[in-house]
Amino acid sequence: RTLARTFSRLAEKHLGVRKDLVATPLMHDTPTELGQPLEVRDWKRGECEPVPGKTLPQLKVVERDYPNVGRMYEALGPLLERLGNNVKGIDWDTREEYERLKQHVGVIREPGKTEGMPSLAEDVHVCEAILTLAPETNGEVAVRSWKALSEKTGRDHAHLAAGRAHDKITFADIKAQPRKIITAPTWSGLESEEVSYTSGYTNVHERIPFRTLTGRAQFYQDHEWMLDFGEGLCAYRPPLDMGETEPVRRRLGDKPHLVLNWITPHSKWGIHSTYNDNLRMLTLFRGGPVVWISERDAARAGIQDNDWVEALNANGATVARAVVSQRVPEGMAIMYHAQEKIVNVPGSNTTGKRGGILNSVTRVVVKPTHMIGGYAQLAYGFNYYGTVGSQRDEYVLVHKIADGDIDWLERPLTPEREAALNPPDVPQAPYPEAEPPQEAPAETPLRPAARTALDPAFEDAPEREPEVAFGKPS
Repeated sequence: RTLARTFSRLAEKHLGVRKDLVATPLMHDTPTELGQPLEVRDWKRGECEPVPGKTLPQLKVVERDYPNVGRMYEALGPLLERLGNNVKGIDWDTREEYERLKQHVGVIREPGKTEGMPSLAEDVHVCEAILTLAPETNGEVAVRSWKALSEKTGRDHAHLAAGRAHDKITFADIKAQPRKIITAPTWSGLESEEVSYTSGYTNVHERIPFRTLTGRAQFYQDHEWMLDFGEGLCAYRPPLDMGETEPVRRRLGDKPHLVLNWITPHSKWGIHSTYNDNLRMLTLFRGGPVVWISERDAARAGIQDNDWVEALNANGATVARAVVSQRVPEGMAIMYHAQEKIVNVPGSNTTGKRGGILNSVTRVVVKPTHMIGGYAQLAYGFNYYGTVGSQRDEYVLVHKIADGDIDWLERPLTPEREAALNPPDVPQAPYPEAEPPQEAPAETPLRPAARTALDPAFEDAPEREPEVAFGKPS
Protein backbone atom coordinates (compact mmCIF):
# COMPACT_ATOMS: atom_id res chain seq x y z
CA ARG A 1 0.00 0.00 0.00
CA THR A 2 2.81 2.40 0.88
CA LEU A 3 4.56 1.53 -2.37
CA ALA A 4 1.39 2.22 -4.38
CA ARG A 5 0.87 5.55 -2.65
CA THR A 6 4.49 6.60 -3.22
CA PHE A 7 4.31 5.55 -6.88
CA SER A 8 1.15 7.62 -7.35
CA ARG A 9 2.73 10.68 -5.81
CA LEU A 10 5.65 10.46 -8.25
CA ALA A 11 3.31 9.67 -11.16
CA GLU A 12 1.49 12.98 -10.77
CA LYS A 13 4.62 14.71 -12.07
CA HIS A 14 6.23 12.11 -14.30
CA LEU A 15 3.46 9.96 -15.83
CA GLY A 16 -0.04 11.37 -15.50
CA VAL A 17 -2.89 9.58 -17.30
CA ARG A 18 -1.89 7.47 -20.29
CA LYS A 19 -3.38 4.88 -22.60
CA ASP A 20 -2.03 1.38 -23.14
CA LEU A 21 -2.68 -1.14 -25.89
CA VAL A 22 -3.14 -4.44 -24.04
CA ALA A 23 -2.96 -7.85 -25.71
CA THR A 24 -4.75 -10.82 -24.11
CA PRO A 25 -4.64 -14.48 -25.26
CA LEU A 26 -7.49 -16.27 -27.03
CA MET A 27 -8.97 -17.55 -23.80
CA HIS A 28 -11.19 -20.43 -22.79
CA ASP A 29 -14.85 -19.57 -22.02
CA THR A 30 -14.77 -16.50 -24.26
CA PRO A 31 -15.94 -15.99 -27.87
CA THR A 32 -12.30 -16.18 -28.97
CA GLU A 33 -11.98 -19.80 -27.81
CA LEU A 34 -12.92 -20.88 -31.34
CA GLY A 35 -10.73 -18.31 -33.06
CA GLN A 36 -8.54 -20.95 -34.77
CA PRO A 37 -10.83 -23.94 -35.35
CA LEU A 38 -9.09 -25.91 -38.10
CA GLU A 39 -5.46 -24.93 -38.49
CA VAL A 40 -2.93 -22.44 -37.18
CA ARG A 41 -2.09 -19.81 -39.77
CA ASP A 42 0.62 -17.19 -39.26
CA TRP A 43 -0.18 -13.70 -40.51
CA LYS A 44 3.52 -12.76 -40.29
CA ARG A 45 4.20 -15.26 -43.08
CA GLY A 46 1.37 -13.94 -45.22
CA GLU A 47 -0.79 -17.01 -44.57
CA CYS A 48 -3.76 -14.91 -43.41
CA GLU A 49 -4.85 -11.43 -42.40
CA PRO A 50 -4.02 -10.20 -38.87
CA VAL A 51 -7.42 -10.19 -37.14
CA PRO A 52 -7.61 -9.48 -33.36
CA GLY A 53 -9.38 -12.32 -31.57
CA LYS A 54 -8.70 -14.80 -34.38
CA THR A 55 -5.19 -14.68 -35.80
CA LEU A 56 -3.99 -12.11 -33.27
CA PRO A 57 -4.48 -11.75 -29.52
CA GLN A 58 -7.40 -9.66 -28.34
CA LEU A 59 -6.39 -5.99 -28.40
CA LYS A 60 -7.89 -3.33 -26.17
CA VAL A 61 -7.00 0.25 -25.30
CA VAL A 62 -6.86 0.68 -21.51
CA GLU A 63 -6.58 3.98 -19.65
CA ARG A 64 -3.84 4.01 -17.00
CA ASP A 65 -4.62 6.56 -14.30
CA TYR A 66 -1.18 6.40 -12.69
CA PRO A 67 -1.66 9.25 -10.17
CA ASN A 68 -4.60 7.31 -8.67
CA VAL A 69 -2.99 3.85 -8.47
CA GLY A 70 -2.62 4.19 -4.69
CA ARG A 71 -6.26 5.14 -4.21
CA MET A 72 -7.51 2.38 -6.51
CA TYR A 73 -5.32 -0.15 -4.70
CA GLU A 74 -7.28 0.53 -1.51
CA ALA A 75 -10.81 0.44 -2.96
CA LEU A 76 -13.13 -2.08 -4.60
CA GLY A 77 -13.73 -0.62 -8.05
CA PRO A 78 -17.05 0.19 -9.73
CA LEU A 79 -16.94 -2.50 -12.44
CA LEU A 80 -18.36 -5.08 -10.02
CA GLU A 81 -21.34 -2.79 -9.57
CA ARG A 82 -21.78 -2.15 -13.29
CA LEU A 83 -20.76 -5.46 -14.89
CA GLY A 84 -21.08 -8.01 -12.08
CA ASN A 85 -18.84 -11.01 -11.46
CA ASN A 86 -18.03 -14.01 -13.64
CA VAL A 87 -16.27 -17.35 -13.71
CA LYS A 88 -15.84 -19.91 -16.51
CA GLY A 89 -18.10 -18.01 -18.87
CA ILE A 90 -20.91 -17.52 -16.32
CA ASP A 91 -21.93 -13.96 -15.37
CA TRP A 92 -24.09 -12.75 -12.48
CA ASP A 93 -25.11 -9.50 -10.81
CA THR A 94 -23.19 -8.33 -7.72
CA ARG A 95 -24.80 -4.96 -6.95
CA GLU A 96 -26.33 -6.25 -3.72
CA GLU A 97 -22.98 -7.55 -2.43
CA TYR A 98 -21.24 -4.34 -3.46
CA GLU A 99 -23.65 -2.30 -1.34
CA ARG A 100 -23.43 -4.78 1.55
CA LEU A 101 -19.65 -4.40 1.63
CA LYS A 102 -20.03 -0.65 2.05
CA GLN A 103 -21.98 -1.29 5.24
CA HIS A 104 -19.76 -4.14 6.42
CA VAL A 105 -16.22 -2.84 5.92
CA GLY A 106 -16.91 0.85 5.36
CA VAL A 107 -16.20 3.14 2.44
CA ILE A 108 -13.31 5.32 1.32
CA ARG A 109 -13.86 8.81 2.74
CA GLU A 110 -10.83 10.50 1.23
CA PRO A 111 -11.98 12.93 -1.49
CA GLY A 112 -11.01 11.76 -4.93
CA LYS A 113 -11.62 9.09 -7.52
CA THR A 114 -12.47 6.29 -5.07
CA GLU A 115 -14.56 8.23 -2.55
CA GLY A 116 -17.61 6.21 -1.47
CA MET A 117 -16.31 2.86 -2.76
CA PRO A 118 -15.96 -0.18 -0.45
CA SER A 119 -12.66 -0.11 1.40
CA LEU A 120 -9.77 -2.51 0.76
CA ALA A 121 -7.43 -0.45 2.91
CA GLU A 122 -6.93 -3.20 5.50
CA ASP A 123 -6.15 -6.88 5.04
CA VAL A 124 -9.39 -7.87 6.78
CA HIS A 125 -11.34 -5.71 4.31
CA VAL A 126 -9.82 -7.66 1.41
CA CYS A 127 -10.72 -10.98 3.04
CA GLU A 128 -14.30 -9.85 3.64
CA ALA A 129 -14.61 -8.69 0.02
CA ILE A 130 -13.50 -12.08 -1.28
CA LEU A 131 -15.80 -13.97 1.08
CA THR A 132 -18.78 -11.74 0.24
CA LEU A 133 -18.37 -11.97 -3.53
CA ALA A 134 -17.43 -15.65 -3.89
CA PRO A 135 -20.21 -18.21 -4.49
CA GLU A 136 -18.30 -20.71 -2.33
CA THR A 137 -18.74 -18.53 0.78
CA ASN A 138 -21.96 -16.60 0.12
CA GLY A 139 -25.11 -18.69 -0.32
CA GLU A 140 -27.07 -16.01 -2.17
CA VAL A 141 -24.25 -15.59 -4.67
CA ALA A 142 -24.01 -19.38 -5.08
CA VAL A 143 -27.71 -19.66 -5.96
CA ARG A 144 -27.45 -16.70 -8.33
CA SER A 145 -24.42 -18.16 -10.13
CA TRP A 146 -26.10 -21.56 -10.50
CA LYS A 147 -29.16 -19.83 -11.99
CA ALA A 148 -26.86 -18.10 -14.48
CA LEU A 149 -25.50 -21.49 -15.52
CA SER A 150 -29.05 -22.86 -15.76
CA GLU A 151 -29.80 -20.27 -18.43
CA LYS A 152 -27.04 -21.78 -20.55
CA THR A 153 -27.85 -25.47 -20.00
CA GLY A 154 -31.65 -25.26 -19.86
CA ARG A 155 -31.70 -27.30 -16.65
CA ASP A 156 -32.27 -26.24 -13.04
CA HIS A 157 -29.02 -26.32 -11.06
CA ALA A 158 -29.91 -23.85 -8.30
CA HIS A 159 -31.05 -26.71 -6.06
CA LEU A 160 -27.37 -27.58 -5.51
CA ALA A 161 -26.96 -24.52 -3.28
CA ALA A 162 -30.56 -23.84 -2.25
CA GLY A 163 -30.14 -25.48 1.15
CA ARG A 164 -27.42 -22.97 2.05
CA ALA A 165 -28.87 -19.92 0.33
CA HIS A 166 -28.81 -17.93 3.58
CA ASP A 167 -25.30 -18.94 4.67
CA LYS A 168 -22.65 -16.25 4.67
CA ILE A 169 -19.14 -17.16 5.78
CA THR A 170 -17.25 -14.18 7.20
CA PHE A 171 -13.65 -13.66 8.21
CA ALA A 172 -14.66 -13.97 11.86
CA ASP A 173 -16.24 -17.35 11.08
CA ILE A 174 -13.14 -18.88 9.51
CA LYS A 175 -10.95 -17.33 12.18
CA ALA A 176 -12.99 -19.12 14.84
CA GLN A 177 -12.95 -22.52 13.13
CA PRO A 178 -12.83 -24.13 9.67
CA ARG A 179 -16.06 -23.88 7.66
CA LYS A 180 -17.34 -26.10 4.86
CA ILE A 181 -17.78 -24.10 1.69
CA ILE A 182 -20.87 -24.03 -0.51
CA THR A 183 -21.29 -25.94 -3.78
CA ALA A 184 -20.56 -23.51 -6.61
CA PRO A 185 -20.24 -23.69 -10.42
CA THR A 186 -16.62 -22.63 -10.03
CA TRP A 187 -15.87 -26.30 -9.43
CA SER A 188 -17.29 -29.54 -10.81
CA GLY A 189 -17.72 -31.43 -7.53
CA LEU A 190 -20.25 -31.27 -4.69
CA GLU A 191 -19.68 -29.98 -1.16
CA SER A 192 -21.90 -32.57 0.48
CA GLU A 193 -22.05 -34.77 3.57
CA GLU A 194 -23.38 -37.63 1.42
CA VAL A 195 -21.11 -37.43 -1.64
CA SER A 196 -17.33 -37.28 -1.51
CA TYR A 197 -15.85 -34.47 -3.57
CA THR A 198 -15.15 -35.79 -7.07
CA SER A 199 -14.20 -33.67 -10.05
CA GLY A 200 -16.63 -33.99 -12.93
CA TYR A 201 -19.52 -35.01 -10.66
CA THR A 202 -21.85 -32.21 -11.78
CA ASN A 203 -20.96 -32.81 -15.43
CA VAL A 204 -22.19 -36.39 -15.15
CA HIS A 205 -25.08 -36.14 -12.69
CA GLU A 206 -26.33 -32.63 -13.55
CA ARG A 207 -25.66 -33.13 -17.25
CA ILE A 208 -23.59 -29.98 -17.47
CA PRO A 209 -21.43 -30.16 -20.61
CA PHE A 210 -17.72 -30.56 -19.99
CA ARG A 211 -15.75 -27.43 -20.86
CA THR A 212 -14.24 -29.08 -23.94
CA LEU A 213 -14.59 -28.73 -27.69
CA THR A 214 -17.09 -31.61 -27.77
CA GLY A 215 -18.80 -30.95 -24.44
CA ARG A 216 -17.82 -34.45 -23.36
CA ALA A 217 -14.88 -36.03 -21.57
CA GLN A 218 -12.38 -35.80 -24.39
CA PHE A 219 -9.34 -38.06 -24.83
CA TYR A 220 -8.40 -37.34 -28.45
CA GLN A 221 -7.05 -33.95 -29.51
CA ASP A 222 -7.22 -33.15 -33.21
CA HIS A 223 -5.39 -29.84 -32.99
CA GLU A 224 -2.71 -29.49 -35.65
CA TRP A 225 0.12 -28.97 -33.14
CA MET A 226 -0.93 -31.92 -30.97
CA LEU A 227 -0.88 -34.21 -34.00
CA ASP A 228 2.50 -32.85 -35.11
CA PHE A 229 3.92 -33.79 -31.71
CA GLY A 230 2.34 -37.25 -31.84
CA GLU A 231 0.12 -36.45 -28.87
CA GLY A 232 -3.36 -36.73 -30.33
CA LEU A 233 -3.97 -39.42 -27.71
CA CYS A 234 -2.56 -39.56 -24.19
CA ALA A 235 1.05 -40.70 -24.36
CA TYR A 236 3.71 -41.42 -21.78
CA ARG A 237 6.79 -39.25 -22.09
CA PRO A 238 9.71 -40.17 -19.81
CA PRO A 239 11.41 -37.32 -17.94
CA LEU A 240 13.96 -35.47 -20.04
CA ASP A 241 17.59 -35.58 -19.02
CA MET A 242 18.18 -31.85 -18.53
CA GLY A 243 21.65 -32.41 -17.10
CA GLU A 244 20.77 -30.64 -13.87
CA THR A 245 22.57 -33.18 -11.67
CA GLU A 246 25.94 -33.17 -13.44
CA PRO A 247 27.27 -29.83 -12.10
CA VAL A 248 26.76 -30.95 -8.48
CA ARG A 249 27.69 -34.63 -8.81
CA ARG A 250 31.38 -33.74 -8.71
CA ARG A 251 30.94 -31.89 -5.41
CA LEU A 252 29.80 -35.07 -3.66
CA GLY A 253 32.74 -37.09 -4.93
CA ASP A 254 32.64 -40.64 -3.56
CA LYS A 255 29.96 -39.84 -0.97
CA PRO A 256 26.98 -42.25 -1.30
CA HIS A 257 24.10 -40.55 -3.08
CA LEU A 258 21.03 -41.26 -5.19
CA VAL A 259 19.80 -39.79 -8.47
CA LEU A 260 16.01 -39.62 -8.16
CA ASN A 261 13.08 -38.23 -10.12
CA TRP A 262 11.64 -35.34 -8.07
CA ILE A 263 7.85 -35.36 -7.58
CA THR A 264 5.89 -32.67 -5.65
CA PRO A 265 2.25 -33.80 -5.16
CA HIS A 266 -0.35 -32.32 -2.84
CA SER A 267 -0.53 -33.92 0.57
CA LYS A 268 -3.68 -35.69 1.69
CA TRP A 269 -4.23 -32.98 4.31
CA GLY A 270 -4.56 -29.92 2.12
CA ILE A 271 -3.49 -27.94 -0.94
CA HIS A 272 -1.83 -24.61 -1.65
CA SER A 273 -2.63 -22.27 1.24
CA THR A 274 -3.50 -24.99 3.78
CA TYR A 275 -0.71 -24.70 6.31
CA ASN A 276 1.20 -27.79 7.38
CA ASP A 277 3.53 -26.04 9.83
CA ASN A 278 1.04 -25.90 12.68
CA LEU A 279 1.02 -27.83 15.93
CA ARG A 280 -1.56 -30.39 14.85
CA MET A 281 0.10 -31.27 11.54
CA LEU A 282 3.60 -31.28 12.99
CA THR A 283 2.46 -33.54 15.83
CA LEU A 284 0.88 -35.98 13.38
CA PHE A 285 4.18 -36.51 11.59
CA ARG A 286 7.88 -35.60 11.77
CA GLY A 287 7.70 -32.06 13.10
CA GLY A 288 9.07 -30.44 9.98
CA PRO A 289 9.72 -30.85 6.24
CA VAL A 290 10.22 -34.37 4.88
CA VAL A 291 11.26 -36.17 1.69
CA TRP A 292 9.86 -39.63 0.95
CA ILE A 293 12.17 -42.23 -0.65
CA SER A 294 11.94 -45.98 -1.20
CA GLU A 295 13.41 -48.57 1.15
CA ARG A 296 15.71 -50.00 -1.51
CA ASP A 297 17.06 -46.62 -2.58
CA ALA A 298 17.64 -45.66 1.05
CA ALA A 299 19.61 -48.85 1.73
CA ARG A 300 21.91 -48.17 -1.22
CA ALA A 301 22.79 -44.69 0.08
CA GLY A 302 23.01 -45.62 3.76
CA ILE A 303 19.95 -43.54 4.64
CA GLN A 304 17.75 -44.58 7.55
CA ASP A 305 14.27 -43.37 8.40
CA ASN A 306 14.29 -39.84 9.89
CA ASP A 307 17.88 -39.09 8.81
CA TRP A 308 18.60 -35.59 7.57
CA VAL A 309 19.07 -35.53 3.79
CA GLU A 310 19.81 -32.89 1.19
CA ALA A 311 18.26 -32.89 -2.28
CA LEU A 312 20.16 -30.76 -4.76
CA ASN A 313 20.80 -30.08 -8.43
CA ALA A 314 21.87 -27.16 -10.60
CA ASN A 315 18.67 -25.29 -9.73
CA GLY A 316 19.14 -25.27 -5.95
CA ALA A 317 18.99 -27.37 -2.80
CA THR A 318 16.58 -28.27 0.00
CA VAL A 319 17.12 -29.97 3.37
CA ALA A 320 14.58 -32.23 5.11
CA ARG A 321 14.21 -35.47 7.04
CA ALA A 322 13.91 -38.73 5.13
CA VAL A 323 10.75 -40.82 5.28
CA VAL A 324 11.77 -44.31 4.17
CA SER A 325 8.72 -46.18 2.87
CA GLN A 326 7.92 -49.29 0.87
CA ARG A 327 5.11 -47.33 -0.77
CA VAL A 328 7.49 -45.14 -2.79
CA PRO A 329 8.72 -46.62 -6.11
CA GLU A 330 12.44 -46.95 -6.66
CA GLY A 331 14.00 -44.02 -8.47
CA MET A 332 11.56 -41.46 -7.06
CA ALA A 333 11.70 -38.81 -4.33
CA ILE A 334 8.49 -37.16 -3.11
CA MET A 335 8.24 -33.85 -1.28
CA TYR A 336 4.73 -32.66 -0.56
CA HIS A 337 3.62 -29.35 -1.98
CA ALA A 338 3.35 -26.29 0.30
CA GLN A 339 5.54 -27.18 3.25
CA GLU A 340 6.12 -23.73 4.68
CA LYS A 341 9.63 -24.40 6.00
CA ILE A 342 9.24 -22.20 9.06
CA VAL A 343 9.77 -24.89 11.71
CA ASN A 344 12.74 -27.24 12.20
CA VAL A 345 14.64 -26.11 9.09
CA PRO A 346 18.46 -26.24 9.19
CA GLY A 347 20.77 -24.57 6.73
CA SER A 348 21.95 -26.11 3.48
CA ASN A 349 25.68 -26.73 3.26
CA THR A 350 25.39 -26.28 -0.50
CA THR A 351 23.71 -22.88 -0.63
CA GLY A 352 24.72 -21.53 2.78
CA LYS A 353 21.10 -20.50 3.29
CA ARG A 354 18.34 -21.92 5.43
CA GLY A 355 16.77 -25.04 4.00
CA GLY A 356 14.92 -24.54 0.73
CA ILE A 357 11.45 -25.54 -0.44
CA LEU A 358 9.98 -28.12 -2.79
CA ASN A 359 10.55 -25.85 -5.79
CA SER A 360 14.12 -24.90 -4.87
CA VAL A 361 15.29 -27.71 -7.16
CA THR A 362 12.74 -27.22 -9.97
CA ARG A 363 12.18 -24.88 -12.86
CA VAL A 364 9.38 -24.36 -15.34
CA VAL A 365 9.94 -25.99 -18.73
CA VAL A 366 7.89 -24.40 -21.52
CA LYS A 367 6.54 -26.72 -24.20
CA PRO A 368 4.97 -25.57 -27.50
CA THR A 369 1.78 -27.59 -26.98
CA HIS A 370 1.24 -25.64 -23.76
CA MET A 371 0.91 -22.48 -25.83
CA ILE A 372 -2.03 -23.47 -28.03
CA GLY A 373 -4.80 -20.88 -27.99
CA GLY A 374 -8.15 -20.28 -29.61
CA TYR A 375 -9.21 -23.93 -29.54
CA ALA A 376 -11.72 -24.48 -26.71
CA GLN A 377 -9.99 -26.17 -23.75
CA LEU A 378 -6.62 -25.81 -25.50
CA ALA A 379 -6.09 -22.23 -24.39
CA TYR A 380 -3.76 -20.68 -21.87
CA GLY A 381 -2.91 -17.67 -19.79
CA PHE A 382 0.33 -17.26 -17.91
CA ASN A 383 0.53 -19.35 -14.74
CA TYR A 384 3.24 -17.64 -12.64
CA TYR A 385 6.57 -18.27 -14.45
CA GLY A 386 5.19 -20.12 -17.46
CA THR A 387 2.13 -21.43 -19.24
CA VAL A 388 1.33 -24.21 -16.75
CA GLY A 389 2.83 -25.42 -13.49
CA SER A 390 4.53 -28.46 -14.98
CA GLN A 391 7.89 -28.62 -13.22
CA ARG A 392 8.03 -32.41 -13.10
CA ASP A 393 10.90 -33.30 -15.43
CA GLU A 394 13.50 -32.88 -12.71
CA TYR A 395 16.16 -35.09 -11.18
CA VAL A 396 17.94 -34.48 -7.89
CA LEU A 397 20.88 -35.92 -6.02
CA VAL A 398 19.89 -37.06 -2.53
CA HIS A 399 22.54 -37.71 0.11
CA LYS A 400 22.59 -38.16 3.86
CA ILE A 401 23.71 -35.36 6.19
CA ALA A 402 25.26 -36.56 9.44
CA ASP A 403 23.70 -35.08 12.57
CA GLY A 404 27.03 -33.49 13.43
CA ASP A 405 27.09 -31.65 10.09
CA ILE A 406 23.69 -30.02 10.55
CA ASP A 407 24.08 -26.23 10.65
CA TRP A 408 21.17 -24.32 12.20
CA LEU A 409 22.66 -20.97 11.15
CA GLU A 410 22.37 -19.63 14.68
CA ARG A 411 25.69 -17.79 14.69
CA PRO A 412 25.88 -14.15 15.91
CA LEU A 413 24.48 -11.48 13.66
CA THR A 414 26.71 -9.13 11.71
CA PRO A 415 27.62 -5.84 13.47
CA GLU A 416 25.30 -3.98 11.09
CA ARG A 417 22.32 -6.21 11.94
CA GLU A 418 23.10 -6.04 15.66
CA ALA A 419 23.16 -2.24 15.48
CA ALA A 420 19.85 -2.17 13.60
CA LEU A 421 18.13 -4.47 16.10
CA ASN A 422 19.73 -2.94 19.20
CA PRO A 423 20.06 0.84 18.76
CA PRO A 424 22.94 2.27 20.81
CA ASP A 425 20.72 4.83 22.56
CA VAL A 426 18.58 2.08 24.13
CA PRO A 427 20.30 0.18 26.98
CA GLN A 428 20.47 -3.55 26.26
CA ALA A 429 21.11 -6.49 28.55
CA PRO A 430 24.11 -8.60 27.53
CA TYR A 431 23.36 -11.94 25.90
CA PRO A 432 25.02 -15.04 27.38
CA GLU A 433 27.69 -16.56 25.18
CA ALA A 434 27.22 -20.10 26.43
CA GLU A 435 25.37 -21.54 29.41
CA PRO A 436 22.99 -19.25 31.34
CA PRO A 437 24.83 -17.68 34.29
CA GLN A 438 24.04 -18.89 37.79
CA GLU A 439 23.77 -15.35 39.07
CA ALA A 440 22.20 -12.49 37.25
CA PRO A 441 24.84 -10.05 35.96
CA ALA A 442 24.57 -6.37 36.61
CA GLU A 443 22.19 -4.83 34.13
CA THR A 444 21.61 -1.33 32.92
CA PRO A 445 18.32 -0.21 34.48
CA LEU A 446 15.42 0.39 32.18
CA ARG A 447 14.62 4.03 31.61
CA PRO A 448 11.67 5.34 33.67
CA ALA A 449 9.73 6.10 30.50
CA ALA A 450 10.13 2.52 29.31
CA ARG A 451 9.07 1.17 32.71
CA THR A 452 5.96 3.34 32.75
CA ALA A 453 5.01 2.25 29.24
CA LEU A 454 5.28 -1.41 30.24
CA ASP A 455 3.56 -1.06 33.60
CA PRO A 456 1.91 2.19 34.77
CA ALA A 457 2.39 1.02 38.37
CA PHE A 458 6.08 1.80 37.99
CA GLU A 459 5.41 5.52 37.58
CA ASP A 460 5.77 6.31 41.28
CA ALA A 461 7.74 3.22 42.26
CA PRO A 462 11.37 3.47 43.40
CA GLU A 463 14.09 2.50 40.97
CA ARG A 464 15.05 -1.17 41.09
CA GLU A 465 17.05 -3.54 38.97
CA PRO A 466 15.07 -5.54 36.37
CA GLU A 467 14.55 -9.23 36.92
CA VAL A 468 16.77 -11.29 34.68
CA ALA A 469 16.24 -14.71 33.11
CA PHE A 470 19.03 -16.31 31.11
CA GLY A 471 20.95 -13.08 31.07
CA LYS A 472 18.19 -11.05 29.39
CA PRO A 473 15.82 -8.54 31.03
CA SER A 474 12.42 -10.10 31.63
